[in-house]
Amino acid sequence: MNSSLDNIITKKTSHDVGVLIFQYLNDIEPLIQQSLTAAKLKDFYGLKGKYNKGRFVCPFHPGADNPTSLSLNDNKRNFHCNACGKSGTYLEFIMYMQNFSGRNSLNEAKIFAANNFAGLNLGFNSIADFEQKLKDKILERYHKTNSLRYTDYCNIWLLPERYFSNAAESQGRQIQREEEQIKPSSKVCPSNSTNKPGFILEALNLEMTIRHHKAQNIIDNGITDYDKAIQDAKNSKLINDFTQNADKLNSVDKLSDFMSKKYNIDIDTALRYGLIYFDKASQKQLYYSDFFMLNNRVLFPVRDHETGIVVGYQCRQTDLNAPKQYKYLNVTDYQDNLTANKNGTAFRNFVPFKPGNFLFNLYELKNKCINALWITEGIADAIKLSCMGYDAVSPGQANLTDFQIYLIDKYFGRDVAVNLFFDNDEHKVGQSKSIAAAYRLWQFGFRNIRIISTFKELGKDITDCSVKLRDDNILRLLISLWEKQAYSFTPASNEDLNALLKTGLYTESDILSINPRNIKQVIGFAEALVKHIDLKDMNYKQLAVLKKLCCFREEEIKILFNLSTKDYHDMQDTDETENAVKENNNTNTDSTQEERNIEENLINISKAQLFHLKKRFDLDLIQKIDSKCSKKQIAAIVGNIIKNKDFDVWDYIPKNESYHSSTGIAPITDILDDGNFTPVYDDVSIPF
Repeated sequence: MNSSLDNIITKKTSHDVGVLIFQYLNDIEPLIQQSLTAAKLKDFYGLKGKYNKGRFVCPFHPGADNPTSLSLNDNKRNFHCNACGKSGTYLEFIMYMQNFSGRNSLNEAKIFAANNFAGLNLGFNSIADFEQKLKDKILERYHKTNSLRYTDYCNIWLLPERYFSNAAESQGRQIQREEEQIKPSSKVCPSNSTNKPGFILEALNLEMTIRHHKAQNIIDNGITDYDKAIQDAKNSKLINDFTQNADKLNSVDKLSDFMSKKYNIDIDTALRYGLIYFDKASQKQLYYSDFFMLNNRVLFPVRDHETGIVVGYQCRQTDLNAPKQYKYLNVTDYQDNLTANKNGTAFRNFVPFKPGNFLFNLYELKNKCINALWITEGIADAIKLSCMGYDAVSPGQANLTDFQIYLIDKYFGRDVAVNLFFDNDEHKVGQSKSIAAAYRLWQFGFRNIRIISTFKELGKDITDCSVKLRDDNILRLLISLWEKQAYSFTPASNEDLNALLKTGLYTESDILSINPRNIKQVIGFAEALVKHIDLKDMNYKQLAVLKKLCCFREEEIKILFNLSTKDYHDMQDTDETENAVKENNNTNTDSTQEERNIEENLINISKAQLFHLKKRFDLDLIQKIDSKCSKKQIAAIVGNIIKNKDFDVWDYIPKNESYHSSTGIAPITDILDDGNFTPVYDDVSIPF
């Protein structure tokens, strides 16, 4: 079978089974429950006993003959055997009688009961039958159309029409966008490509999105991520250790010292939120005394918004100079089995905690009527804001998941003012993530979204500023000022989003991280860049550099391309830029022969090596490499280029040489930080 058709069948059945299990069967369950009675179960399964007393011979344990051991209770709709102890709901009774097993056994029982007891005639007898009938319909349509577009199969549906209109069409639109979106690759289409799709910032149904997420969880794991997190927390030996023995395991003096120095948070506040400083001296008191991964960490407990139980800890390293240590670990429990590292040494790993199903401090705020909800990137920042009187929660990361957005809507509604207060960090990760979060909130119907940031000179987040000021009254004045200067988020127009997508530099997710206030400037630079630079041979790293260039200020662009002010403004005019490029090509016709002469006169560089060197350096520098470097050094330089490594070519050239290219500018790696491709220059004209 065609692999593309296989993918369509897999994607369609996976989606529809999710709707069947999580939505449809749940919706019809009341009808199923009403249809299940002791009389119907007795007749269907031929139970023997005293029906008038609801007592029967148990069908589950061998040799049963007591006509009163099994009781069926219509009021509670459950059963119980006094002899073998078997008990459960009527649906579970059917599940046991039909020998359904596996993670979907209860859903199989619902389907069986719907067809055989409720008279609903679903049109399929099991989940496997549902999948097969769906597959048959897809194959039937394929044989008629030969189409390999997923959207041509979205209206094939085995469930009632209302589920199709609410789910299938939405899924079809989503998949269509995924299919049309440019797939990441090491090559990028030219900027004049005509097959790029239109970009539409679509409104999304939050409830339906969450249902799809939960349905997919059930398909993948047999249980939703949230329910699994609660189960893991209730069964966690580590959480039990810390909840039962917090006083013994907590080094309060060290906690007080660390929280004061690092966050300017007092010990009373830290203890009120259940924070624990865990050091090696307490290790012997743990359930597994050989578990060392929490040593010298502060544990921030995250609570379930419904019950208030601790569901996991975000564990912050206190000694950042410790070797091979992650700054943060999200932990739910110990692993029972020992793991061997690369050196063969056995150690005990941890069970990770997924923070995306919870919001730190939501349990404390959920019953409060609030006008503005502050959302911080770090948990300590939410604690600091809360103890100063602000209503703050934290996702525990620079991101908001759909489920966290769902929780905000559930407890506070979409009219609440959402203040996104992510880190104002050097590499602008927090700021771009806050833009992405704002777009997602907007798509789900939130309209009062504000993006707030600190003054970078004081610190990247609220606790940094607090430590520097050591005066909460001054800090409150600054927070008030930052709030007044906040950016009230409004998305960019679909026309601008589409224009940026068509440059070929950005994916949709990239674009939804760009400040809408700057998007026209970014479009102008992106369109100019793709006219000056051939993107066909660009790799990921080079593209990352170009994306950052589009956010540079005027001075950096002029320096990079050796432009006058007039040239710089001409770059933003498409027609003038195109003409300038054509004129430049005509002017350079005479120089082409000269370049060929230079290339032919190279002594140590082969043609194959020249091909790679020209990707990174101009001919002036290539001549210098040819004349000053040995063949072994040249091979090393070319190897670095092929492997896409960051390196300094001057490590291979005598130190008394200096670079003077034909353009008079430094290589691009001198202008950019080579680690995260973040401009050295910060645009102070942008509030964040």
